[in-house]
Amino acid sequence: MIEKYILRDEPDKTMFVFAKNGKYYGHIVKNKTEKAPAKFVFETESYESVEALKAAYPQQE
Repeated sequence: MIEKYILRDEPDKTMFVFAKNGKYYGHIVKNKTEKAPAKFVFETESYESVEALKAAYPQQE
C-alpha cells in the first residue's frame, strides 16, 4: 500500500492506494462503525499516476 486517505465526497469511505506494473489503483473501503465491520466496496480502474487517481477520487481536505 502506498497511502490511504478519506474520500472528499464520501467521508464514510477510505481509499487505499496500490501500485502494480507501473500503474496505480485503489480499493475503496466503507469505514467500520459500532454496528458493522469495515467493508470492501470496489476496486478502481488503473491510472498512470497517483495524482490522476486522486483527481478522479479526491481526498478530503
